[in-house]
Amino acid sequence: MLTDWVLITRLAGELRERLRGARVDDAGLLSDGRIALVIRSRGARLLLAFDLFSSPPLVTLEEGELGVASEPSFVRALSRALRGMALDDVSGRRGDRLLRFSFVSRSRFGVGDRLELYLELVPRFGNAVLVKEGRVVTAFREFALAQNQRRAVQIGLAYQLPPLPSQPRTLDAQPAGSVLETFGALHVAQTVKAGNARLAARRGALLKRLDSRARKLQNELQSLAEKRARAGARGQLRTEGEAIFANLHELDPQEREAAKERAAQLFSEYKKLAKSLPHVEARERAVRNSVEVLETLRWEAERAADEDFEAVDTAVAQLEGKRSRPSTVRPPKRRRALLEYRTASGSRIIVGRSPVENAELTFRVARPNDLWFHAQRTPGAHVILARDDRERVPTEDLQIAASLAALHSRARSATSVPVDYTLCKHVRKQRGAPPGLVWYTDARTINARPADADRVG
Repeated sequence: MLTDWVLITRLAGELRERLRGARVDDAGLLSDGRIALVIRSRGARLLLAFDLFSSPPLVTLEEGELGVASEPSFVRALSRALRGMALDDVSGRRGDRLLRFSFVSRSRFGVGDRLELYLELVPRFGNAVLVKEGRVVTAFREFALAQNQRRAVQIGLAYQLPPLPSQPRTLDAQPAGSVLETFGALHVAQTVKAGNARLAARRGALLKRLDSRARKLQNELQSLAEKRARAGARGQLRTEGEAIFANLHELDPQEREAAKERAAQLFSEYKKLAKSLPHVEARERAVRNSVEVLETLRWEAERAADEDFEAVDTAVAQLEGKRSRPSTVRPPKRRRALLEYRTASGSRIIVGRSPVENAELTFRVARPNDLWFHAQRTPGAHVILARDDRERVPTEDLQIAASLAALHSRARSATSVPVDYTLCKHVRKQRGAPPGLVWYTDARTINARPADADRVG
């Protein structure tokens, strides 16, 4: 079996071969929190990145740019010390997961300077230490003997190598090719896994908010139904009041005033319920529309990819009457290409992938006489069919667009889905609703099979 220190030794050899003589332009943090040196080697600008606390700790060589987040003092000190120096050597330590990078510089008087960067690639206890003439210049993690009985790592003290492990760890799988490529692939896999976990947590929290709001709306609908039922039975109150007046002559004089007062209360309640009925029915319509909006946003939250989730979160926040506050500050993203298909006859079909993109397609990208498709009475994407030649749309293209609308809807698992389509000029925004929520008129309906969408490339 291959031991992990042999793997680190192989990694050192690859880095030495690739980077010897390369110069350091800068040091900083990447957007994902890793530390990186900007290396200029043979005309190429590369990032030597290391993640001390992943499992396992990784060192990769990749293209990219430094992030814009504020940097800890160690990173700033690393940048000041290494900028302009050349990488002279990379070596590993037998029996240990330790990499040593040696950097050199010479002044115009020929006076040499040497710094060494040690990467202690130990799971959960990783560290990076910059050393000059055997003493610590700066360290990512500093600790005293009171915190670690074996050794101290503090600025100004002599650097002591970490103690060798009692038994080298063996690897289950041996990289057949480059260790750098293996570590790069492992970092990508870890990034995807972490991103999936982060997205799943955000998705779960958002669905919980939507479910909470849905329960409140259902409770309100139940309360409104009870009010409507009371208003519908108000005739009994009038009948009871009329009966009291009809029988007043049979009562003793001293009882008649109380009876009249009771009848007046019944008539007042009757009128109050009659006046409330239109308001109750209007509120019921509004609440049912809110339930439909929630169902649409819930579906959008369920289908949203990482790059679309912020738009869904923003739409939900708008529904709740508050601004969305992203958990992290991200650099501006380029506008991504639309999800567009071309049919054999030349029609363009575009599919929305988020609430914001749905609104963008329908009200900015599409022309008034382009066709707009949406799965009937179920949450789904906006689908636009356009022809640059303004010719009549072939029946087969109508079917393909409808199939794509069915595929990108909550009914995608059904064998047949009714899909409405109309001209874009007959689609209008719902007032006060989140992006992508619309009303439409003059629609026709076509039945489509989601599976038929694979006929377009």
